Amino acid sequence: MARILFVSTSTTIGGAEKTLYTLATLLDPKRHQAVGVVSVKPEGDYARKLRLQGLHVETLDLPGTPRPADAARLAEIITRLRPDIVHAVMFKAIQLCRLAKPKVPFAFKLVTSPRVHYRTRSVLSLLVDRVLKGRDDLLIAECDASRDFLVGRLGYAPAKVRTIRNGVELAGWPISKVDRQKRRMELRLGSGDILIGGVGRLDKQKGFSTLIEAMSRLKKTDLRCVILGEGPERARLEAQIRKHELEKHVWLYGERSDIVTWLSAFDIACLPSLWEGLPNALLEAMALGLPVVASSVDGIPEVLTNGKTGVLVPPAAPAALAKALKELADSPQRRAALGAAAHAAVVEKFTVRRMMDEYQDAYASAASR
Repeated sequence: MARILFVSTSTTIGGAEKTLYTLATLLDPKRHQAVGVVSVKPEGDYARKLRLQGLHVETLDLPGTPRPADAARLAEIITRLRPDIVHAVMFKAIQLCRLAKPKVPFAFKLVTSPRVHYRTRSVLSLLVDRVLKGRDDLLIAECDASRDFLVGRLGYAPAKVRTIRNGVELAGWPISKVDRQKRRMELRLGSGDILIGGVGRLDKQKGFSTLIEAMSRLKKTDLRCVILGEGPERARLEAQIRKHELEKHVWLYGERSDIVTWLSAFDIACLPSLWEGLPNALLEAMALGLPVVASSVDGIPEVLTNGKTGVLVPPAAPAALAKALKELADSPQRRAALGAAAHAAVVEKFTVRRMMDEYQDAYASAASR
């Protein structure tokens, strides 16, 4: 049985953090044991949830860029907990684990999950990555697009990089009529209003500026839009809403822990990302049977088949996005068909059970190297 320590850049609400939580709490105890979770940044919601599940959680509590001394602190934690495998998630956690590895007085296998954010790193940080990347024993990409980037652009050895697509839990996920009514009343929607929902961090990557621009073209329709999430782009998005006089059409509702209840209120889910890995928000909307309009970038087309399980549009193209949203809004039958096909695709290919099996096989492979 391999003992696994998870090290994550953060434990706030986010896709990578949610996958980390799933991995740490659903390991098969006959195969692996989670000995703890370390958060590089100050603790967030998932740290508290992990403790409630009985997991040991520690934090380096770093608000900014890690220093060499922080790698020594991490090495002390690893030495104390004595894992067989350290699984590092996201850029800062990965670099700290790489720096800490030679400081630990016993051998362990280092598994890393770089995620899509490698594409936005500075030249200096990618130089650091190039120097340290040989310390990884196995890398796990969340989609083939990310794997291709790691191998083709950053020069990782193909044999060391494995794709494991995210999965979502399907149990207890039917649309709740009660939740739907409650949330739509909260937004003061009329019976004929079509609600478009976006979920994600308010960050340039997520493309919510494109969605707001698209909504400015739909002001004379019954379409309304709510965006759930928080982040550095809030002020700019609020200014954009005011500029287009969309205060009664588009709402930024902040970060929500009750996402499923909000998904029940959506008529159409929208992911207008400029770049992506394989977003959990997409899989969750599909699992609930929602029709999805999403940007045709990176890992999204690996999940969403245009015209069959959803609608793909070019990124940063508000006119094309507005057209796709209006066409779906005008056709309840098409929305229902796309939603049913999306749900079936998740059931077939993107369950948590499948994801957990593949990760545990990967851990076994890393341990035996």
